Amino acid sequence: MSRSEENRPGMEWEALRAVEKFWQMRVPEAFRNLYAHFPHPFLAPCEFFSLEAIATGAGRTYGMIPQYLPFGRAVSEGGTYGFYATPETLLGRCPVVYWDEDEMVLRPVASDFEAFLRHCVLVGRYETEDQWEEENPEWQEQTERREFARRLGLPADLLLGPIPRNDTELYERLASLDPQDAISLCHLGCVRRARGDDERALDFFHRASEAAPWFGDPAYLVADVYRERKDYARAIQGWWAVVQHLLPFCTRTWEWDLGAEHPEADIYEVAADALAQHCDAADAALRAQPLWRVVVHDDPYDPGVRESLGDALLAQNDTAGAEREYLNALSLCFAERGKQPERLYNALLSLYERLGRTRDVALARHDRALPRPTL
Repeated sequence: MSRSEENRPGMEWEALRAVEKFWQMRVPEAFRNLYAHFPHPFLAPCEFFSLEAIATGAGRTYGMIPQYLPFGRAVSEGGTYGFYATPETLLGRCPVVYWDEDEMVLRPVASDFEAFLRHCVLVGRYETEDQWEEENPEWQEQTERREFARRLGLPADLLLGPIPRNDTELYERLASLDPQDAISLCHLGCVRRARGDDERALDFFHRASEAAPWFGDPAYLVADVYRERKDYARAIQGWWAVVQHLLPFCTRTWEWDLGAEHPEADIYEVAADALAQHCDAADAALRAQPLWRVVVHDDPYDPGVRESLGDALLAQNDTAGAEREYLNALSLCFAERGKQPERLYNALLSLYERLGRTRDVALARHDRALPRPTL
């Protein structure tokens, strides 16, 4: 064994400490275990960054939500995987999300890092049609796969068993491996809805919303069931729930099987338009909300309007609402050359310092110093 090999465990430990110092959080044990066995992990569809790269901000960009902690790049796609670390998510398991650099949206992937590893194995095998032939086993490969599963604490059947035959089976398997997989739950709900079983569909959508309360799509899918039933009072509740989410956590209607006649647009935009169209079904208290004015009467995609709403909410001591609106505004204007992005960073830093959220302060400062992108 070379001296470098002898020193590798100590080097990995120091690198992990550097990552934890940069992220200001303890990484999950499964994350530690992965890098203890594989210094440069690759588990399709994720090519993990080195620990040294993570500790210096790999994957981070100007205007990024500070709570997103990227740790790897999606293979053959324009996006990254990372943790979504908020004061709320860190109370339990820290979810893994995917940042789509083309669509500029964040979507949930797995409820924690262990579930993410299982997700990678199954999705990677499914996408490459990696069917294990039990009738003609390759004994060396079988041994290697079993050893790989043992090292990562994965079920051997996940690497050796049959792969799903279609997308629906894939989502069923993913949901069985991770019952808090919000994306798979939404897809399964859409399958049930297409079969005419709206009640079962609603059950899946509600479960997805509970699994990832920060993700806006499940509320939209619930609202759309009630829209089709012409129960606009209940649909209003779903659309209103959508617009209370961060813009980057609402995807596009074409992500879901909603029928050929359904508008193809941003889910947030469709929800806002629906609130305006069916405003008579909303009660007076809801229509009096400052956010209602922005999404129904103003332009919800105007960063200046969102910033002004953030200022107003902060003046009312609604710190959660202010943070939401400052982040929304930053997501809309981060590529602009004016002064607003810097002003928003200052507002966020002041808010995080006031709330004692030192990790968000550090990461927001790091991102503010990065070059501004151009779209």
